[in-house]
Amino acid sequence: MSNESLALFLAHSAEMESEARVCYLKLEAEMSAHGNTEVAKFFAGMAKESQLHLAEVRELAEELSLPDLQLEGFDWPDDVPPETVACEQASLDMNLREAILLALENERAARKFYGSFAEKSDDRETRQLASRFAAEEASHAEELVKKLASLQVVA
Repeated sequence: MSNESLALFLAHSAEMESEARVCYLKLEAEMSAHGNTEVAKFFAGMAKESQLHLAEVRELAEELSLPDLQLEGFDWPDDVPPETVACEQASLDMNLREAILLALENERAARKFYGSFAEKSDDRETRQLASRFAAEEASHAEELVKKLASLQVVA
């Protein structure tokens, strides 16, 4: 299987999911160290989700030779992987609601990135996969919105 467009898409996807995982693991460790257990547990779950997505991307890329883009070779909307944009906004005393909002911002940024990749691609297979990934990110965002709503009901 040789498809440069698909390989480029999967290279971006792998980098984004890898960086999201690193971000969430870092946040989990910081929150744990400061006794913010509930938020640490939430970020651990987000890191696990990123790891699952990364495994899926790697499986899809098994038969492809992904480009070695290095940092300057990635084409990110804001010069950083979209699913990590909100990570810098975290604070050690944030509550679960704030953590969910941070993750929601990341999921929406990832959905937008995948959707944009789908729109710009001339390759049918890449468009289909990018659209599927965008739909998955939208679904994750919906789950987070439901989680937020359940917090507000309990409060």
